Amino acid sequence: MNLTDISIENILVPASETELTGGLTSKDRHGTIVDWNLCFNANGTSFGRTFKSGTPAFMAPILLTDKQIPRRTLGHDMESFFAVIVWIASASYADELMFQDKPLAILLDPKKKPEDIINAKENWFKNEENFLKRIVDHFERRYLTDPRFIMCVTNLREILYPTKRIDVAAYMSRHAEKGEGVDYLLSQNAENEEDTGDADPMKEDLFRMCMKEIDNYLQETKGCDEMQWSDSQALARYTPKSLGK
Repeated sequence: MNLTDISIENILVPASETELTGGLTSKDRHGTIVDWNLCFNANGTSFGRTFKSGTPAFMAPILLTDKQIPRRTLGHDMESFFAVIVWIASASYADELMFQDKPLAILLDPKKKPEDIINAKENWFKNEENFLKRIVDHFERRYLTDPRFIMCVTNLREILYPTKRIDVAAYMSRHAEKGEGVDYLLSQNAENEEDTGDADPMKEDLFRMCMKEIDNYLQETKGCDEMQWSDSQALARYTPKSLGK
């Protein structure tokens, strides 16, 4: 499974049957990713590429920082899908000025630096109250009045951006002993997360959890079924038959 530049402009939804879609309609496929020129290898690595490739407004915040990471993951992809979902729910296609007044429109400002996008997303997504007030409250009516959709996006937010707590007692102790403050504790938390995340380097479990939430909302199993199909194809490569035994 390759990784690519997931953004609102790179997902096409066939509205009617045409030659361009090969006969597909929105009933067959909810959306198709296009523009694969920024894709990465299946293991999240790249050949001479930068992990900063993508559309900033839809990229995972960690990819916009100076922090070095070993690979792009499916978790980063799902953060981009999440941004696309909230963008669609917030967009006022009939009234652009109305959309410009919504908090999410800040990501369109070309003057905003990567750190501005990081701060905005962390403020919106990592705090449930802020997410409801600054994002959900500004959804278009058709989405805002759909309780199942609201539950879906709030569950996705919790999976992708779980609330992280800091051991305040440890903070005070380290600060008193060595003058090491919150940056030290955050770095320790990050190291612990990396240690426990080695078993799932591509964050497939996180991706599957989100896919299940999306399938539940759509009342289908297409997303999870396709992931199972991909798994079966991957396993098939290592069967005795495929190995010539």
